[in-house]
Amino acid sequence: MKKATDKLNVDRNRHSLFLLTLMALLLLISFQTEASSQGKTLNWSRVAELKPELKVLVLIESERALSLEDLAILGGLGLVSGDRDPALLLGLRRAIFSTRLKSWMNRPALPDHMKGKLLDRFIMSGIYRIGVRVEKEGYLGPLVFEVTTPRESFGRRLLYSENIIRPQASNEPYTDPAGNRWLRVDYPEVRHGQTIKLFFAFRYLVDMSALLDHDLMLVDQLQNAPIPEEIRPFLNSGYKIDARLPQAVAWATQGKSGFPNVRSEYRRLKKFLKDTVAYDKKKRDQYFGGKAIYHDLDEMYQDVEVTLSRRLGACPDTTLLECAFLRARGIPCRIAGRFGHFFSIVYVPGKGWMSTSVTPTGIPLFIAPGPDHIPYQKWRPGIPLKTLLLDVQIRIEAPEH
Repeated sequence: MKKATDKLNVDRNRHSLFLLTLMALLLLISFQTEASSQGKTLNWSRVAELKPELKVLVLIESERALSLEDLAILGGLGLVSGDRDPALLLGLRRAIFSTRLKSWMNRPALPDHMKGKLLDRFIMSGIYRIGVRVEKEGYLGPLVFEVTTPRESFGRRLLYSENIIRPQASNEPYTDPAGNRWLRVDYPEVRHGQTIKLFFAFRYLVDMSALLDHDLMLVDQLQNAPIPEEIRPFLNSGYKIDARLPQAVAWATQGKSGFPNVRSEYRRLKKFLKDTVAYDKKKRDQYFGGKAIYHDLDEMYQDVEVTLSRRLGACPDTTLLECAFLRARGIPCRIAGRFGHFFSIVYVPGKGWMSTSVTPTGIPLFIAPGPDHIPYQKWRPGIPLKTLLLDVQIRIEAPEH
């Protein structure tokens, strides 16, 4: 009996030692993950010099519950609620606010009972919602609907995601070569007037240092660095992106000779677009206001020639134009999209892909896998669908320390 007891004690000790070792290993991994995700220390003063209008998040901590007077004072300093209705901030002692970097750097002193700091890391959680309605009169038949879902991108690590579909249907997630996370939903039968809703929950760890490392306005280009072979396809024309367009070629030849400076050329292009194409607010309002009907979402992306002739376009249109002109200038370019906005990503030799539109609270949805344009939603058969619902709600959490 004693030998059996001794053996049992030895086994228990070994098991306890194993658990302690495992816990220590998990803690070490957790610490290393936390440390590696913190990235380098941001030089906010330098960022403010180069990009003063950058949207930033600020953690305000108060010795007493925030009052309406406190919110008015903070509003006067350019600080607005970062993730919720201002009324929900009343009574809190710790809250997230949004402002422009130059406003924060040049602000007067906060009230004595408050202190604030720029967030270089934070957790962003939320729900992205899509709703479409079948508009084809008398239709009763199948519908296969595909849409991109929240994905990882520069400075954003996706910690968690899930989705629900109403009405329920068989569905399949898949990832394309560019890392876009698609969801394909297969309805054997839908009818005229039926509404389909998709809800995508997400949780990101956002690292501002890593995000700003991919901001075109903040990167210094290496001189005469080559463009890798795998990047060269993004110099070619693609579907709806014609780098041989006469206007694009004419604009490209006006640039300086030699290797183009990507940042300088992009600024030159933005000035050209500002002088050439007015923003189509009506188009945006119709899409987000539940009034736009498309047989194919590709219809939403206006041909470059049409944008130039009408001198009018929204971000899906001007982004195609940007890529056509930049490719004509010898600058690799691809289409990207986050909730509410399309923009271009450009390749800076020696540095990598850089974003032309950086915001800390953007929800990344799409990066073009190749030189062609493709829409971020697609369905078959090509029946008319109206977008009734397209919104996102987020919540920001600051680290405790």
